[in-house]
Amino acid sequence: MSNEMARLIERRNRTKKTKKTQIFLGIFFLFCAIILCAELWQKEYRLAVCWIFGIGIGVVLRYSRFCFASAFRDPFLTGNTRLLRGMLLAMMVSTIGFAVIQYNYIQKNTIEYDLIPGAVSSVGIHVIIGAFLFGVGMVIAGGCSSGVLMRIGEGHALQWIVLFGFLIGTVLGAKHYDFWYQHIIYNAKTIYFLEYFDFKIVVLVQLMVLFGLYVLAIWYENKYRKDI
Repeated sequence: MSNEMARLIERRNRTKKTKKTQIFLGIFFLFCAIILCAELWQKEYRLAVCWIFGIGIGVVLRYSRFCFASAFRDPFLTGNTRLLRGMLLAMMVSTIGFAVIQYNYIQKNTIEYDLIPGAVSSVGIHVIIGAFLFGVGMVIAGGCSSGVLMRIGEGHALQWIVLFGFLIGTVLGAKHYDFWYQHIIYNAKTIYFLEYFDFKIVVLVQLMVLFGLYVLAIWYENKYRKDI
């Protein structure tokens, strides 16, 4: 018993030493971040703003544990829909935000898909193939791209391998993009709902669909807990 107690005390002391090291490293990297921000501000203030927002988003991702892979995986594995509901709420907020931005843009300009703020891209079989490959990859890797970067910052060595695979996939995708564009993407149709329906109706329907999915997620989680 005494030996076990000694091991616990030793483990606790090691933990304290680790925490002191983490605090020191945290102060060191914060100091480096401030210096780099000051350097960027002197050269181009927009780079400094992007740097600050990037760090802020990283902190939010770290403490919210936000991850697209977990959002779609956890409901089936554990019945937990917290991340899924968070993602749906984020989509509702972004729907309203992009609605305002695009509405102001369309009032002053003609509709050109490449120039409209936000992503207005063609829809076709290439989207299904890409989504399937990305979905399989992020489940095997244990996280989406943001989750991988977040875990690298936490010190997970495995995620460096995932990042290496991510870079290889990106290079291969860029190298073979011409093939996909000429054979599939070029012939795919771009559907921009605002060309067919009233702007307010499109936004309202999208918000209703997202809210319906949010309610469905709550119902699913409650049902999953009752069945356990």
